[in-house]
Parts: sequence; structure tokens; C-alpha cells
Amino acid sequence: MYLKEKLIRILKIKNAVLALFTILNLITGVSWELYLVIRYWGDWFTIAHAKATPDFIFWIIVGPVILLIVYISKEWIGDAYFYNGYFEGDLDGTVSDAELAEAIGRNPGMVALQLKLFSILYMKNYTNKDGKTVLASKTCTCECVNCGAVIEKKMYFTGQCEYCGSSDLRARVISGERFYSISNELKGNSKNYEYYTAKLLKLRRILFPVLMGVSLFFMLVSFGMGTEALSNYNNEEYYRETLLDPEKHLQSFELIRYDLISTIITSAFIFFGLMPLLLNRVIRIRLVMTADAMAKFFSTIKVPFVAASRLPAEGRMPAKRRLSLVRRAMRKGYLRHCTIEKHNGVMQVALAKKIVKDSCPSCGAPITGAVYSDYVCRYCDRKIMDVVVKK
Repeated sequence: MYLKEKLIRILKIKNAVLALFTILNLITGVSWELYLVIRYWGDWFTIAHAKATPDFIFWIIVGPVILLIVYISKEWIGDAYFYNGYFEGDLDGTVSDAELAEAIGRNPGMVALQLKLFSILYMKNYTNKDGKTVLASKTCTCECVNCGAVIEKKMYFTGQCEYCGSSDLRARVISGERFYSISNELKGNSKNYEYYTAKLLKLRRILFPVLMGVSLFFMLVSFGMGTEALSNYNNEEYYRETLLDPEKHLQSFELIRYDLISTIITSAFIFFGLMPLLLNRVIRIRLVMTADAMAKFFSTIKVPFVAASRLPAEGRMPAKRRLSLVRRAMRKGYLRHCTIEKHNGVMQVALAKKIVKDSCPSCGAPITGAVYSDYVCRYCDRKIMDVVVKK
């Protein structure tokens, strides 16, 4: 609801293509320039006026800048996914920058700056001003169940009768999978596994290891070529056989040596150039596995909030590390319809939720502004259980 999804898909493709194109040009340009320096060492005029030199200078300056822009873009898209999940889980339509900053692990100033930029780049349907974000919504006509007054209420969010203070408003406000009306009984079943996962997550579980295997294959091939060339660098028998081989057309010792140097340099750049891609695949596989495990866990939970200490983990993984993986899975978009919130001083994962109680059973005062499963009455201070439940 708050993401420019089509634009984000285009930007993701742009980032992938641009990063691949830049890395290939950097590997090619740097390896050729190193070869020229070794081949013509001391002849700086020839090196400076070689055809490959201008391309090398261009990509060695522009390439890192492009890769930095791609990295920032990917990180910001991840933050946009996180903010979107937080906004979709909000019940009253207003989110403070301080709350968001604590949930995502940033300072409020950075969150405010990002939200202003993201409203232009990646997101929509909100305004950020004076340290808070107001989520946009159409209004609908509601009837107060308590006094019968007809009032206006923001769609998707809870409301309050301006006459009697009741929050039990009779309105059928439905949009997709989100329905925030208030009733006095719990209905519906717990959401299934697919509700919490990104589309095609199971395909990603297969595709990412395949891509990792392809990267590893080419790294091993380049490593083998490089080590073979390195082992032959001082091998007189190899030089002799190569000079006598009419198919290789290398007519001198120097040409053979420079050919080996070129192979060593190219292999090294391919090997180290693919290493970040391999590490990226490993990280993504870890996050997909985290999203898969959490989605299975969330589908069994009957309450709307899960403390970070209760999240399943492998071995003795600390709660902070476990929550960090969950946050990163949310930022990648692998884990949906949940967000990280802090209530009563405890960091928790909030699932899709709705309010099911509208008045205090002790004094009858209206329940307003409930955001957590338990609520303390503002009039009699009684603690009311299960005000907010899993949707």
C-alpha cells in the first residue's frame, strides 16, 4: 500500500544490470592495464597512449562511484520495505520517527530524512513532518454502536466517536487483506505460512544455491587457470614446449612470459571479483532460511506479538543476533506482514493485528489508542487483557 512496487522492480533490475556491467568493465580494464604496465615497464609513453589506458582511467574513477550508488540504492529499497511493513501494521495512522528509528536501528534524524526522500523515490501515501509520519487514508462514514451518531473515520485505522468517546464504530472498511474494524468477539483463523513470506520464496531457496554454485564454479576455474600459469612461470620445460608448438604462435620467451602474466592477472581479478557475489549469495540464502523458519513459526502463533527472546534460532544464537536476521529479512522483502515494535520496554515482532474490545469491563470507559495486546484503562487504571489480537 505504501510502496511504489512497479518502480522498485525496475530499480532492482537496473541495480543488478548496472552492478554487473560495472564489475565486468573494472575487471577487464584493470587486468589489461596491469598487463600493459608489466609488459612495457619503463616505457611510460607507450603505456599512457595505449588504447586500453583511457578506458581504465574512466572505469577506475567512475566504477567505484557507480557501485557505491548501487549499494546505497539497494539499502534504501530495503529500508523502504521495512517502513512499509511498519506502516501496514500501524493501527492509528500516525507513527513517530523515534519509534521507527528504534525499530530499524537508526537515529530519528536519518529516519526523517529517508522518509522525505522515499516519498519521492520509493514510497507513497504518507507525509512526514515535525517528527512524525501521518499515513494517508480515505475517510468513510461510520455509525457509533454506542450512541448511534454518524461520524467520519479514516479507513484502515481505528477511530473514536466524537460525541460519546466510544471506539466501537460500525463500518465495513475492507481493503485487500487489511480490515481494521472493531468488534467484541474474536473471529478468523491464524494466517498461513504464505501470508508471511515473499512471493516465490520457495523458488529463491532453490535459485540462490544454484547461483552460488555457478559463482563458485567460475571461481574454481579461474583459480585453477591462475595457479597453473603461476606454476609454469619458472618452468623451462613449459617454455620449451610452447616455443615448439606451432598452434600457439608464441615465438619468443618474452611473449610466453607475458602471456602467463596476463593469465595470472585475469584469473586473479575474476576470482576476487566473483567473491563478493558469492558472499552475497551466502547472505541471501541465510536470510531466506530465516524468513522460511519465521513464517512457519508465526503461522502457529495465536497472539499478535512475539517477544524477540521467543524467536526460534539455531544453536545458542543470541536474541540480538536473531532479531537482526529477522530485521534484515524484512528489509529484503522476504518476510512480510510483520514488523518490529517495542512495547513495555521489550523488543517484539508484531504480526497482523486488530482490536476486539472497545470498552473497559470495569468502568465502561472507552478504549482508545490501543497498540498492544494489554491495555490500562485511563479512568480506573484496570489492566485489560487481549485488547489487540492476531488478525
